Amino acid sequence: MKQMSLIITAFVATVLCGCSKFLDVNPKGEVFDADMFTSAQGYEDALYGVYNELAETQNLYGAHIWWVAEACAQNVVSGNSSSDYQFGYLQLGRWYDTGPTSIREGIWSKAYTAINHINNIVEHAQSDGVDSFRHGNLYYGEALALRAMIHFDLLRMFGPPVWASEEIKAQAIPYVEHYTFDVTPFSGYDEAIGKIVADLKHAERLLAEDAELIPAERDNSAPGFTGARITHLNLYAVKALLARVYWYNSDLTNAAIYAQQIIDSGKFGLRPRSAFVQPDNGTLDLNETIFGFYGKKYQQQNAGKYSLSGNISNPFILASDWHSLYSQDAGEISTTDFRLSAWFNDSDQTLRKLVNAIYYEGGSSSYTGNSILGANVLRLPEMYYILAETYLNTPSVGVDYFNAVAVNRGRAPISSADLTLDVIFKERRREFYGEGFTWYEMKRAAMDVVTVRGDIMPGNLASTYMLPIPDAEFEARNNMEI
Repeated sequence: MKQMSLIITAFVATVLCGCSKFLDVNPKGEVFDADMFTSAQGYEDALYGVYNELAETQNLYGAHIWWVAEACAQNVVSGNSSSDYQFGYLQLGRWYDTGPTSIREGIWSKAYTAINHINNIVEHAQSDGVDSFRHGNLYYGEALALRAMIHFDLLRMFGPPVWASEEIKAQAIPYVEHYTFDVTPFSGYDEAIGKIVADLKHAERLLAEDAELIPAERDNSAPGFTGARITHLNLYAVKALLARVYWYNSDLTNAAIYAQQIIDSGKFGLRPRSAFVQPDNGTLDLNETIFGFYGKKYQQQNAGKYSLSGNISNPFILASDWHSLYSQDAGEISTTDFRLSAWFNDSDQTLRKLVNAIYYEGGSSSYTGNSILGANVLRLPEMYYILAETYLNTPSVGVDYFNAVAVNRGRAPISSADLTLDVIFKERRREFYGEGFTWYEMKRAAMDVVTVRGDIMPGNLASTYMLPIPDAEFEARNNMEI
């Protein structure tokens, strides 16, 4: 098949009103493939374009990658009365109804389109070399990390769980490593995990410069490509992704090594309690965020969904236990968990931490706060929970990691005797509510899914946790074989 020239709409950052403001992202124009990779600016433009593509495409991190997992975990309930509503059927495991089918197809096709764009960057970095560019290794490393991250999220969503039979694990997802329009063979689960880890470890070596570029104390300024590195897949984001991948694959030994490296780096810290006084509104935390997508459109186009009032425009209602999840077992430090008031709005039952601050500032197109607008992907508390789980057999150690986050959130410390996997699960659910994490933890642990209708989807069936790969993928393969 003749390979077409890739046209990427590139995005660059422009300083707004001095260094105290985060860089806005504006379209620069269309740059053709033949010209793009002859300069450092070209590589940077291509990467900005990919980040924008991922963050602002509704089928990807602009909405559906998060909300499919939240609906499947029953963290949100469909309030839409339409019998064909997409997320309502997803909650019931009705994968083949029209709405869920459309969502599955959109995520799958858009993800592989983005991967192809990333592979174009990777192949140019490999063939042309990036040594002549000051930050050439960053360009190459970020592209590899992006490729690994997207494949991992596809594997978590569509692939088999780690505990599935070898027969089921034999076909997981295609791991596409070349810029091509040809069909790529499927990888098995173990092969896909191996390729994800290999890409991330390669990226880890290439991104070593971030040890100097990322300060321990950050603001929301972004002087060029090397500023605001938490909006890029930086060195520490790669380490955090490795910790997540190993944890998901039930390799706690390696997961703990990388989680500890993040904590020991001194680059990230748990947010001060004063930060919980004002509600979070769709921003990246300058203390805890290891990586998140910068963007406005993400929250603007989904503000209705996040209002959770249960009609066609606002299709989600919070799960019935959302309030008790935070208020139960609350300690003496606070009447209730700090997250309850900072992340939720009791009056309209809104999950505020995901809604762009602009939405709460009357729809103004500008943002004047001290943080960075965006959607979190990797945050520091996850590393503490990994270590708490790793040391379950040495609870006197594990409980310190658990309590470090819990107390910071306003909860009373627990004793080492009370540290259990169930306690850690509940705490992770509190921390990552709305961020698409809980369903994958349930999948890893083979937990039964009790649907909003009261049905039980057995956790020991791999199919409970595998979104079916779209039919179009197999039809394309059959057509290629003819």
